[in-house]
Amino acid sequence: MAFSFVAILTVACGMALLAKRFKLPYTVVLVAAGLIVSALASVGEAESFGLDIHLSPELLLQLFLPILLFEAAFHVDLKQFLQNWRPILYLAIPGVIVGMLLTTGFFLLVDQVAGMGLSWQMVLLIAAMLAATDPISVVALFKEFTVSKRLGIIIEGESLINDGVAVVLFGVVVKITAMHLGLTLPHFASVESVEALQAVVDFLREVLLGTAVGLGVGLAISYLTSKFDDQHIEVALTVIAAFGANTMAMELHASGVIAVVVCGMMIGNVGVKHGMSPTTREEVVSFWEFAAFLANSFVFILIGLKIQLSEMFSAKVVGPIAVFFVIMIVVRAITVYGVHGLVRRSDLRLKERWLPVITWSGVRGSLSMVLAMMLIWVGDAGTHHEDHKNDGAGTTRTEEAAEVTVKPVEASVVVVTKAEAHENKDRILNIVYGVVLLSILLQGTTMGRLMKKAGLIVESHEETKYEMTLARRQAIRAMIENLESAERKGSMADETYSILNERLTKRREANDQRIETMLEETPTLNEIELEMESAHLRALEKQVYRDLEKEGELDYDSMESLVRDVVNRAEREKQSPNEVDGTDESSV
Repeated sequence: MAFSFVAILTVACGMALLAKRFKLPYTVVLVAAGLIVSALASVGEAESFGLDIHLSPELLLQLFLPILLFEAAFHVDLKQFLQNWRPILYLAIPGVIVGMLLTTGFFLLVDQVAGMGLSWQMVLLIAAMLAATDPISVVALFKEFTVSKRLGIIIEGESLINDGVAVVLFGVVVKITAMHLGLTLPHFASVESVEALQAVVDFLREVLLGTAVGLGVGLAISYLTSKFDDQHIEVALTVIAAFGANTMAMELHASGVIAVVVCGMMIGNVGVKHGMSPTTREEVVSFWEFAAFLANSFVFILIGLKIQLSEMFSAKVVGPIAVFFVIMIVVRAITVYGVHGLVRRSDLRLKERWLPVITWSGVRGSLSMVLAMMLIWVGDAGTHHEDHKNDGAGTTRTEEAAEVTVKPVEASVVVVTKAEAHENKDRILNIVYGVVLLSILLQGTTMGRLMKKAGLIVESHEETKYEMTLARRQAIRAMIENLESAERKGSMADETYSILNERLTKRREANDQRIETMLEETPTLNEIELEMESAHLRALEKQVYRDLEKEGELDYDSMESLVRDVVNRAEREKQSPNEVDGTDESSV
């Protein structure tokens, strides 16, 4: 086991270096590593490299997924999230449900012509697995680029929320399809038909109760962090929060995913900002970034062991993979443009140039694979945990057992044999894995180009160099001001001041000359300086309001309103940079 851990970590580090070297999204490179692992496993070489290990759904759901979701939610700005709640929730809740239904309907229409042989129950189940975008993949992609904060929060917020919604929806769909496919989930003690009304009630209960659990745990841990001033204890409390919220929600039959997401957002915005010192804050952030790196690496590499590349290229699978992927993109576009039409307020609407990017950012990832892996034969539902015991050689006895003790199940429930159920599962797994791999590899590698084409990011050597030159100018100005202050106070000898001042003056003149030359060659660079200086002045303005509130010259609500005005004005300036904003007294 220890050797396997070292082997996987070594592969992960190598892939991370490769991603930086070739400027590729980390998730894409991890998928490539997973495919390599799969190829090694197919020729029996995985064991030689210490990679002959198995990944259970329980391990994914209870260990890796809480880490990945908590870390992503931890960095979400709650204020910006609430300011954009309409597009986020429209995409995350009705968007997921409608998207699943449209995907099912479109595929069945194509199937009538192509004859791919998938029942509507299987299509519905696959559509439910592919309903959610992957926050892990999306966030990793957006970290590679500098984009609009509002665009980032919409995509990140949607992907986080729709994960929880998709998991709950998946559970409902499993209940609907279990009798026909012979597949269920480990924690379902029995399988029976479910009425539409009951499905809606179960869905709402899991979502709302999961939200309540996450809110309660998040606020409780945030309060506790304010009572300690110990980095290690406070880091440990955040770990308790992530896994505690997930465990508590699952015990209450609520959505653990939603609980973890809400809990992470609460601690990231309440606990970190109001209950932690700056030093502790850095420790917590560093810990969770490293934990997410490990979890991400393990998930993608270990999932690669489950992938059978030869089966994915079979005639029964390759056609459905291609059709599902195309339909998934079409449905995503319908959903995004539909939400754009639903949001009426001009200040909350999605920008036109954002729409293709939001559509293409709907990457499917590890969650879809996890959901597919969770499926088991209905007869194993009551004995799943007992049968998945390790035999000490790295394999499980579940599939090798000649006999399986099954709890009494009504004859009307199980309409397919165990062999047929396993065949259904294998086909579902291969289709879902294929769509996810295609999504990450194709969408992940082209996201940057699409964003550049849409004018959302500009990456060039000249602009990077210009930004560095501007930053150098600010540093020189600060040093000169500090030097002059020391000279006025008499804390520096005249000769020392004269020498240092002359050096800094020459550096400033040379730097200013470089700026002028760069602007003459590329006049559009002036927009970068304008944005940097505007951002600097806005930060100063907000700090003045906060200082006035601390000094008692301004009440908290007024301070918040003024700060919010600064943020809103910045957004308006980005949308209409040439217009003069006369909505308040400020001129910046």
